[in-house]
Amino acid sequence: MSRSVLKPQIVALLLATAGFLSACGGGGGGSDNGHSDATWSTNPAGAATFNGAAAAYQGSISGLGSIVVNGVRFETTDSVVYDSDDFSTSYDSSTPTFSSPLALGMTVALFGDVDDAQSLGRAARIRIVGGVRGTMNAITPTAIDLSTQIVQINAATTYGGTSDGTLAGTAVATYADLAALANTSPLLTMYGLAQADGSFLATRVVVTHALTHALDVAVRGTITAIVGSNYTIQTGATSSITVNCNSCTIQPTGNTPVVGDAIRALAADNTSWNGTTLTATRLQLVNPAYLTRFSGAPSTSTYAKIKGIATQANGNWYVGGVQVSGATLTANTMYEIKGTWSGSVLAATRVEVEGQRSFTDSYGQNLTYSHEFYGAVSNLNGNSFTVQGVNVNAGSAYFPDGSAANLSNGSFVEVKGSYVNGTLNATKVEIKYASSSNASSGRVFEMYGQVGGWSGVNSAFSLTRFGVVYTAQTSANTRFKYGTPTNGSYVEVKGYMDASNVFQVIKLELKNGYHDYDD
Repeated sequence: MSRSVLKPQIVALLLATAGFLSACGGGGGGSDNGHSDATWSTNPAGAATFNGAAAAYQGSISGLGSIVVNGVRFETTDSVVYDSDDFSTSYDSSTPTFSSPLALGMTVALFGDVDDAQSLGRAARIRIVGGVRGTMNAITPTAIDLSTQIVQINAATTYGGTSDGTLAGTAVATYADLAALANTSPLLTMYGLAQADGSFLATRVVVTHALTHALDVAVRGTITAIVGSNYTIQTGATSSITVNCNSCTIQPTGNTPVVGDAIRALAADNTSWNGTTLTATRLQLVNPAYLTRFSGAPSTSTYAKIKGIATQANGNWYVGGVQVSGATLTANTMYEIKGTWSGSVLAATRVEVEGQRSFTDSYGQNLTYSHEFYGAVSNLNGNSFTVQGVNVNAGSAYFPDGSAANLSNGSFVEVKGSYVNGTLNATKVEIKYASSSNASSGRVFEMYGQVGGWSGVNSAFSLTRFGVVYTAQTSANTRFKYGTPTNGSYVEVKGYMDASNVFQVIKLELKNGYHDYDD
């Protein structure tokens, strides 16, 4: 990957290479009860076929029920998820992992395999891409002011955590919920993406607790100058700070920061900040080449797809920090580019200006969407309901099969739309009806929850998420990862709603150390 002198405003990166899944072992980590991939695995979303090629993606999560990253729906129940404050490239029993739910607006880097024609994938390794962390001084509808950095927000920013960062607190789900805490100086963790002007846009803001993290201050930016162990970091359109790395650890290990690198600097607490300089404990290099560097992941390939903001330096074009040849681009424009990847330069064969994804309804209208969700309907009230804990307004949605009158709590749906101020304004709601002969085809999804009423395998139990209680059922064919649950266990499950609205579990993974209040 080219290490340019540019700000790598990455939205997405894909590197594809044949046959690497055999090298990564399909996710690894923990006991699989003696099952191999060949004996338990089913295709993502219950698709009839899956023709995956190895791939690595980076971007924010724009959908749930699996996770959707840059338009591809990735199955996650057999992946290893890396904690953002660590920067391991290999995986073993001592590697810190992330046990909380993967949430809307989180930023991730992952590799697995992708069937591009169906926009389906399977994630083997997922790295939570760390953002900004610190104490909130002030908030407006467009920005959050921390002592170390001002972070941009907008109507599509999502929110999480609780008012005090613990299970006892009140849920924070909207901008208004967070703004109400302005006088309490909450500690925030913010995921997001660097922008063309050097600022950081938060795609998700979570109220957290100091005891959750060893490092309570994190800054994101781009290196503009280096003097000894002092790094000048651009943190906004017109703002910079100094990061002192005299005694800090640089991650990934064995790398030397250079001007143009995107970085994340972490420190223990606010005593490490004097108003202009942050004395860092850890300096993470977050260029795409580093973020997608896992044990077994491809380093070069013959095919690649990137998505990001175009910039130019020294006569060369860069998209998301990756040098692109064979294309004439427009600066500060978002592109998706396919081509041949040499390991340092992408030779473009197809160039598209980025826009919202779209579909054509039965009336020939072109409708757009930016987010998509897969799961069971709950809290149904007329044209409003929730899916995966997200509020949906389907008042103006296109229903290709049926109408809102055909919905019921427990119905499996695929919903597409745009997320604004805490609500998904649906442009399409597709009801996937179950039958005894076709109970799971195309209807498989994933969700998190807490187990209740557990009495053993082959029995029904309750699964609770965001206050909604589902009836779930395991069988002799259910695959258990890390053992069977007990009452109170937090789990990630993969399965489908049958014709009786019972969630039939294909796979259940225990989430040890799960913190539903701090994602």
